[in-house]
Amino acid sequence: MKKIVCALSAALVFLTACDTPKEKFEVNGQITGAEDKTLYFEASTLNGTIPLDSVRLDADGKFRFREARPANPEFYRLRIEGQIINLSVDSTETLHVEAGLSDMGTGYTVEGSPDCQTLKELASKLSALQQSIQDIANNKSLTLGEQERMANELVARYKEEMKRDYILKDPSAPYAYFALFQTLGGRLIFNPVNDPQDVKFVGAVATAWESLYPGTERTENLRNIALQGMRNTKRPAPISLEDIDPAKVSAAGIIEIELPDIHGRNRKLSDLKGKAVLLDFTAYSLPQSQERIMQMRGLYDKYAPSGLEIYQISIDPDEHYWKTACEHLPWICVYESEGEASSYIGSYLVRSIPTYFLIDRNGDLVARDEQVADLDQAIQSLCE
Repeated sequence: MKKIVCALSAALVFLTACDTPKEKFEVNGQITGAEDKTLYFEASTLNGTIPLDSVRLDADGKFRFREARPANPEFYRLRIEGQIINLSVDSTETLHVEAGLSDMGTGYTVEGSPDCQTLKELASKLSALQQSIQDIANNKSLTLGEQERMANELVARYKEEMKRDYILKDPSAPYAYFALFQTLGGRLIFNPVNDPQDVKFVGAVATAWESLYPGTERTENLRNIALQGMRNTKRPAPISLEDIDPAKVSAAGIIEIELPDIHGRNRKLSDLKGKAVLLDFTAYSLPQSQERIMQMRGLYDKYAPSGLEIYQISIDPDEHYWKTACEHLPWICVYESEGEASSYIGSYLVRSIPTYFLIDRNGDLVARDEQVADLDQAIQSLCE
């Protein structure tokens, strides 16, 4: 049996170091029909899947793994090639797993943990959803539009089932957490930071875990995701220009902004006086960013000859990602390294990202996004 915990213990924040005594949990059992196959025992952490141990199975297929017991529910898995058994461990001392290699991922049994049985239910339901969507994709009598509509309906029904029967049933349970972060085709089924309905369920799980497992890494991660989701989906209240501190308004009638562009050259917003300006606060990493950039590109191409300029401020946490995303954009792209803590965001009372403002040729702030019914028409008026 090949032990590799010590080499990776620094990356496993939920496990103590190898030389520190701690209570253990055990996973044992038998995988039939897997002679000479390597069975891996892995941790499903916030930093990805990390191998803990492995064993080359004999003819009887028996195995036994022991690891330090985590302080809060954690997720592990047994894997042979592409066959996976998901496990949840909290205060459990021993899990006993029985499976055959041919249907290891769905036909296994687990003794010692009701939560692990529920994870099996979730794995089976997700597998069925994947197969149903694949069947739709293989149905050549359907148009692409019909296939997309039917697949979206299946996913929507699946999400409702997850919310009703697993997440709301007990938000503090490991299976509620697991259901919330399922993936389909490599993408999250729930949108925990941009869908207002999904954000509510993240908040429910985060609140329950905060009560039971305060200060743990998964709890803090849940809390951060929930807060980000609430910020992203909160509808900003309408404001007027009187809400802005007059002491921060420049002679040009705007709050000055000076930030570096992709070439490191500082660009001042006030230098654009004489042009119609769309001042945009954004993050290129947002899911809707690509579609929004395409819309702005159309407006820029249409009205730039008439005097439109776009001054776009990115608060992406990754500066390299920002540079890559805006490298070929024709307007002014600047970077705010302070992110959401930016004083400019506070000065302009930005309550959600993305948000834009319109500035006329005199350098006066005339509207923000929620006050604009038709952006094309509003820009046309500014450029006249």
